Amino acid sequence: MRHLPVACLCLALAACGGDFSNDDLEFLNALPRREDLAAKLPAKGSGRVGGGLTARSDGLVVRLGETSELMGDTEETGRAFNTSVDALLSLLEDIRGLPPTTREPDRRVWGPFQDRDHAGHDVRFVMTREAPSFDYRLEYRRTGAGEAAWWAFLSGTFAADAGIRKGVGSLHLDVARAEQEGLPARELGALRRLDIHYQTKALPTQVELTFTPRDGAFPVARYTYREAQGGLGEMRFLMPGRDLVPGGLLEDLSLTTRWAPDGRGMAVLDVLSGDIRGAQYTECWNAQGRVSFTARSWDFFNPTEGERATCPDFSALDG
Repeated sequence: MRHLPVACLCLALAACGGDFSNDDLEFLNALPRREDLAAKLPAKGSGRVGGGLTARSDGLVVRLGETSELMGDTEETGRAFNTSVDALLSLLEDIRGLPPTTREPDRRVWGPFQDRDHAGHDVRFVMTREAPSFDYRLEYRRTGAGEAAWWAFLSGTFAADAGIRKGVGSLHLDVARAEQEGLPARELGALRRLDIHYQTKALPTQVELTFTPRDGAFPVARYTYREAQGGLGEMRFLMPGRDLVPGGLLEDLSLTTRWAPDGRGMAVLDVLSGDIRGAQYTECWNAQGRVSFTARSWDFFNPTEGERATCPDFSALDG
């Protein structure tokens, strides 16, 4: 999304010059940064391979000492999560470095300017403050239309709490409205909208991405990332239509994976539907990504393998 029309707004603003006031900075600090929302994944070089359940055809036939495929799923999903965060925040990053063109006591406006990529459109960025909350909108209108014609492609809110960039916020990208208004968003063609909700005011922090498809192209997809003290991370997401065990039905799965900065981790796989609905699988791995413990709730003869004591302490992420 880097080349979406906001780039034209930034080019126009760059010619305006000017300095930031302390009050300007209060507005700008309400905009999220990448480091506030990105998932902090385990360090690379642990020897893991990706693919996981998305590539397996043998369900959960896992042996101690093997590379954890579930961690591979989480790393792959985490990278996609961060790519989506980057794409959305790229619409805000350039604005952060440029002074507003209009200043009012509780309002800042960047623009309006003509959109060079989409002839016949104007673009502006508007922020309003009702302490401790801020609202912001990346808006477009047909050139020559009145004030009532502005509509928001991106909108967001932030309620400050206990320090700079600490609080609760949300961002929303309205792809369907953009196409309705004749402003193509080809990079997002399969989506109707993209939503981010986050809280950074207390540990564990949390970021949730929701992808709503156009015309039911795929199920609504939701990914949740949480982070606790000490760099402990957690990713939770759904994995529909997996062939987990032999039988006539596919399984819909909910995967919650937790990891420490050194690469050790644990995954809990809950079966939401299918042949073994209600079952749960747990897996732990060491710093090299090798499985050290497994537990299958549906296996009465061999329910666990390895030592549960090898699983890291993730109690800081409970609750």
